[in-house]
Amino acid sequence: MQSTISIILPIFGLIAIGFGISRFGLLPRSGEDGLAAFVFGIAMPVLLFRTVATGGAAEASPVLLWVSYFSGVIVVYLAGMVLARRLGGTDRREGVIAGVAASFSNLVLVGIPVTERAFGREGLDILALLLAIHLPLMVTGSTLLVERAAMRDAKDGLAAGGRFSYKAALGRIWRSLSRNPLIIGIVAGIGWRLSGLPMTGPVGDVVGSIAATAGPLALIALGLSLTKYEIGRDLRLPALLVPLSLILQPAVVLLVGSAFLPPLWLAIAVLGAAAPAGVNVYLLAVYFKSGEKLAASAIVGTTIASALTLSGWLAYFAP
Repeated sequence: MQSTISIILPIFGLIAIGFGISRFGLLPRSGEDGLAAFVFGIAMPVLLFRTVATGGAAEASPVLLWVSYFSGVIVVYLAGMVLARRLGGTDRREGVIAGVAASFSNLVLVGIPVTERAFGREGLDILALLLAIHLPLMVTGSTLLVERAAMRDAKDGLAAGGRFSYKAALGRIWRSLSRNPLIIGIVAGIGWRLSGLPMTGPVGDVVGSIAATAGPLALIALGLSLTKYEIGRDLRLPALLVPLSLILQPAVVLLVGSAFLPPLWLAIAVLGAAAPAGVNVYLLAVYFKSGEKLAASAIVGTTIASALTLSGWLAYFAP
């Protein structure tokens, strides 16, 4: 229990510090935006670059890791959409946003710091295998589902729209992902690894110094961002999404992954699934102009509640 507390308290302490800085105006808004830009555009990509470029050999097949993790995503994604449509009375677009909010875990801002503190470099090597496909798959699947839902809503007279085109949607997704710094960092790391070049000397020192700032600054940036979300008054649906995201999703991953994943791989997959909803949920909602307050409420709610639930999952895997 003591080790769990020593992992969780610094993580959520840094989030709380970021929230306090923003809440009391200790940094100008330009400073907050600059910090977020540094974390997403430089620090995290460099950390992913170093992790992928210098990672050890895989102990198990990454396919088994992906199957275990995304089994939880699929179950919770569908459950979130059903709850939104049946109990929340949403249209199809907002129903998809509810599914995204329940299943799109914040593997970067929360997953990386938790994994690094709990399992060190070996854990990050495993998480990198998941990060390599997590963002592309989640963004692609969610975008296609939202755009398809918008077309179906249009036929019901709920939204304006034209003919749905998978080709056009995939083109937009590709252009977006090809410019994403996190994806660029992963791809660059793969290239460096294949080159066989060592990451030592001044280059290794510079990369290591930048990578070392990623975890702490990411958590502060997450805290800063929490004050910017406009939360809706009706919190019934977001409240239902919280246990789906933080309890059901990791439980499904645990159930499936227990059959064929080594203990450390299983722990990384479950803890990744137990991370709160990330900023990409809100970005998708804003882009499609649907479910913005639902996404904001889910991000804030799961982030706060994950202080307790992540402690429980860490305690479960404690030696």
